[in-house]
Amino acid sequence: MYLTYSEFNTILNNSVAEDRFDELLLRAEIQIDAVTNYFYSMPGINDIESDSNSKYPWLKARSDVFKKALALTIDYMNSNNVTNSADLKNNSFSSIEIGRTTLQSANKDTSNTSSGLAVPDEALMILGRYGLRYGGVQSV
Repeated sequence: MYLTYSEFNTILNNSVAEDRFDELLLRAEIQIDAVTNYFYSMPGINDIESDSNSKYPWLKARSDVFKKALALTIDYMNSNNVTNSADLKNNSFSSIEIGRTTLQSANKDTSNTSSGLAVPDEALMILGRYGLRYGGVQSV
């Protein structure tokens, strides 16, 4: 587990109830692991707790950004009722509301350009800044 509910509330204060957080945590971890090529889930290579407590500021910042991206993903999943990539690929929603902004899909065609990730753009941007985005070929 990368993120506790108290850490989540420190990042995004009370945006998701604890029971809903518990439901979405594993699904969000799966999405973030896929985006980062399992950076923190590979045993014996990188450890998020060690990085969080490191004396090196860049390691601490990297783990903090990872946790922020996970929190943003949980909030995104909760706000948009998206729990996995199939929800996006199957166009199971026609609009997204974020605050007072509503975005509606103009393309009803199933061949949309969705990346198939249930990870918000903000999370992808901050992960990329710290080198946590995986851009290689996953299989040949």
